[in-house]
Amino acid sequence: MFPDLIFLGLDLYQWCMLVGVIGALVVVRVYSDRKGIPAKLQNLVLITGVVAVLAGYGSAVLFQGLYDFGKTGNFVLGPNTGATFYGGLIGGAAVFLLGYFLIGKKLCGDLPVKYFREVTSVVACGVVLAHGIGRIGCFCVGCCYGRPTEAWYGLFLPAVGEKVIPTQLIEAGFLFLLFIVLSVIAFKTRVSALGVYLAAYAVFRFFLEFLRADDRGVLFGTLLSPSQIWSIVLLLVGIAAIVLFAVFPKKKKEV
Repeated sequence: MFPDLIFLGLDLYQWCMLVGVIGALVVVRVYSDRKGIPAKLQNLVLITGVVAVLAGYGSAVLFQGLYDFGKTGNFVLGPNTGATFYGGLIGGAAVFLLGYFLIGKKLCGDLPVKYFREVTSVVACGVVLAHGIGRIGCFCVGCCYGRPTEAWYGLFLPAVGEKVIPTQLIEAGFLFLLFIVLSVIAFKTRVSALGVYLAAYAVFRFFLEFLRADDRGVLFGTLLSPSQIWSIVLLLVGIAAIVLFAVFPKKKKEV
């Protein structure tokens, strides 16, 4: 709604991203304490998480550049390239897992493996919260918008120049609700919060894409959008995570 509003050198999208990342780190820290994750492993998770966020942003821009290349034939990376959430999630997750296991093995011994279920649960909660806040930022600057509509739920976006379906707010609402659900799952059940996150968001995002109207590029020349293709992949990964955590439950602590 306010794409040109700048406060302390940052626009509203950048402020939401900053608040989202800080909120995610706070959630990970607080939830980790409640889950009994050792302090040195918590520090590893937080440091690796910050590096993963930075790497994830670069990956998000890179993926968008590839999508644009698939549509226009021109591969350009610059300040106007844009970014895609799935690209950031995939790149950030890869960097996080590498740092978590490789560096964690040297600094924390077998703790990264022992507490993998707990860590993935709290990280999933943090990511969902940050994503929801980030989508509010998308709404503020007018990106990731929906199809034009004159219905009562349509909102006028100055950056678009017409009333559109507020897909950013719809997604933000879903993510905040999912954050509550994942928090309950993480502390009240033995179900993989990570698996539920990946599966639930993948299904939601697949269908939300039908309401989107912004240019998202092309992947593999298919009729599906890049995000719909990745949604299918993430759904399978989420289901696999739920099944694996159920089949191989955490061993009881020795007494």
